[in-house]
Amino acid sequence: MSARGQTVKAMAIIRRPRDGALLVSDGTGPAREVFQRPLGGHVELGEYAAQTLRREFIEEIGQEITQLRLAGVLENIFAWDGGTEHEIVFIFTAAFADQAAYEIAEQFILDDAGTRVCWRAPGSAEPPLVPAGVADLAALAGEPG
Repeated sequence: MSARGQTVKAMAIIRRPRDGALLVSDGTGPAREVFQRPLGGHVELGEYAAQTLRREFIEEIGQEITQLRLAGVLENIFAWDGGTEHEIVFIFTAAFADQAAYEIAEQFILDDAGTRVCWRAPGSAEPPLVPAGVADLAALAGEPG
């Protein structure tokens, strides 16, 4: 496998207050394997990870987030489409600025209508939650605020 590159990302753990469900987006790997991950994205040059999250949540689902706290940093090395990817992922806890956002059951990424955003029930094992270690950080972090 060839090395592809290193990426710095930021993702936010947002739990729905009424049941502890985790906000995730669906993804599909090169072999059509399904996974879920917290929302977030690539940290741009000159941008702090917390700024990335604020920008990404506006771009992806039109929502502002608050109460950002760093929960941990994960390193993720994985095979992807014939190569090796290496991610450094800043994981934050956060909350929606607008409480009504917690009641949106399902939506799609604004600039990618094929990517679904939904609430993952607590304790769900399938599909896998990535990156590895994020479920442990979510369990340790508890509620923001």
